[in-house]
Amino acid sequence: MRFKPESVFMDVAAIEPGRDFRKAIDKSVATCSVVLALIGQEWLDLRDSQGGRRLDDANDFVRIELASALRRDIPVVPVLVRGAKMPHVEQLPDDLKELAYRNAVELTHARWKSDVQVLLEALRPYLDVRDEDATVAHREDRGKEPGEPVEEVSGVHGARSRSDPAAVASKIEPQTMERIIKELAPYIGPISEVVVKRAAKRCSSVEDLYGMAAREIETETDRAKFLRSCRS
Repeated sequence: MRFKPESVFMDVAAIEPGRDFRKAIDKSVATCSVVLALIGQEWLDLRDSQGGRRLDDANDFVRIELASALRRDIPVVPVLVRGAKMPHVEQLPDDLKELAYRNAVELTHARWKSDVQVLLEALRPYLDVRDEDATVAHREDRGKEPGEPVEEVSGVHGARSRSDPAAVASKIEPQTMERIIKELAPYIGPISEVVVKRAAKRCSSVEDLYGMAAREIETETDRAKFLRSCRS
């Protein structure tokens, strides 16, 4: 009840029949400002119907969502529930190893309300929450009018900034961003505009933006080609 409902991407509800869920998840995660990885006691060793560990399945929804966020360097917050512990780096597949180094937030039954407030405060910097929203949150704590809701993903929660990522001001000149978008589009498609403008918010130089945009390209050969075209 803290952020607007449209701020949350829930894969099981948002992916239409017939769509490639891998591409749909990747595209949706790319627009998120922060991702919450909800980790319970069985999360690390949960098995599929064939007895294999779900985290070892490259097509598992949760793995795809987390790997997509980590690859883009989107903030990923592990949320530990029911006494769960953080996984060690050697227990995770290669594309999830970075998760082991992310600071976690714990939600406990005994301290539920205060723990949730800690989580909300951790999310505020990523979601462009205005100062007046703090007043709304205070009212909610006292049982008055509810504020603005958050969003959800199966096993992973992705929260989008209230502002359109493509509309947020950046230190990078618009003409430069447009050129990078144009150079990136042949490799990842129309989502290049969202990716570049979102990345520009976290870059202090054009060179940083080149590097962050290059991470979206799958092969090393194509990444090198993209960087050469940007710098020429």
